[in-house]
Amino acid sequence: MKGKKLIFLPNWVGDFLMAFAWLDTVLERREDVLLFGKPKLYQLIRGKYSRGFWIDKDGFWINLWRLFKSDAVEALLLPNSFSSALLTTLAGLKTTGIPADGRGFLLNRKIFVQETLHQSEVYTRLFEAFGFKLPEKSVARIYLSQEDRYWAEDLISSLGWKNLPIFVMHPGASKPERCWPVERFGEVARLMSLTGFAVAVVGGGKERKKGEYIEKCVEGPFFNLAALNVPLGRLAAFIERASIFLGNDSGPLHVAAALGLRCVGIYGTSIPEKTGPVLGEGAVLESVASRLPCSPCRERFFKECTPVNNVPPCIDAISVEQVLKAIERLLS
Repeated sequence: MKGKKLIFLPNWVGDFLMAFAWLDTVLERREDVLLFGKPKLYQLIRGKYSRGFWIDKDGFWINLWRLFKSDAVEALLLPNSFSSALLTTLAGLKTTGIPADGRGFLLNRKIFVQETLHQSEVYTRLFEAFGFKLPEKSVARIYLSQEDRYWAEDLISSLGWKNLPIFVMHPGASKPERCWPVERFGEVARLMSLTGFAVAVVGGGKERKKGEYIEKCVEGPFFNLAALNVPLGRLAAFIERASIFLGNDSGPLHVAAALGLRCVGIYGTSIPEKTGPVLGEGAVLESVASRLPCSPCRERFFKECTPVNNVPPCIDAISVEQVLKAIERLLS
């Protein structure tokens, strides 16, 4: 059967980068692949790839129309959502994916994987089942546009930070219960500023107030990029200028790792063995994880666990001293 293969991408930045570690190889070798994903994710690869193989995903009915209009005849579903299977089935595509979320009856080919696998390994199994031949090892990559890089360079220059080591932190996450307390981020920021680092907070609008709190803790140069709520490409270009990165288990940590930075990741409800970032060339990750018996959990917060200091006990168990020691190891 003639036609193109469609890859239905995850919505989350971290999941996309774990998948793209393999997709980069696939795209370079094939011309019959289409990617179906959130428009913001394309910003992370537009420095290398044209939009010719990318289909924007941003609304059910317009998504269905776009799939009908595409040249795809079969689809690989990387997310486990019911809606992804429904869309591709309604569009008349043969679908391959994991029979999760009650969607097994919609799949033409069901792929079963072990729950203990790292998420990038799950994607490996899916790609291979879909007929792609992959290299032995994946390397995370981001291809930023020159426009985004020029923007970040101009911002760094305007701040007077061109000759300063930059410590970038992301105190947010998709679920607030995943977040290490902002007071502890503030203490780490204070101590890093005392050692000569310029400190910056990145994220979206939800991290703006956290950045404002952290600013009060810092005695040296500080910038709250979260207050600008910049597009993802610019956010990544700014992170690229960091000397070291600290963040919760969230998208910006994956961005920093893919860009080859020294990173400290905080893991409470999750563990790096399942959701840690795929590293880019030169990247080093220090994971600080509480590893309670219940981790990783289903994140049914405060129904299956009791909060400590208004956060899950696994988050509260991670101390400032543990994070500082991880930073020291990276800087030594």
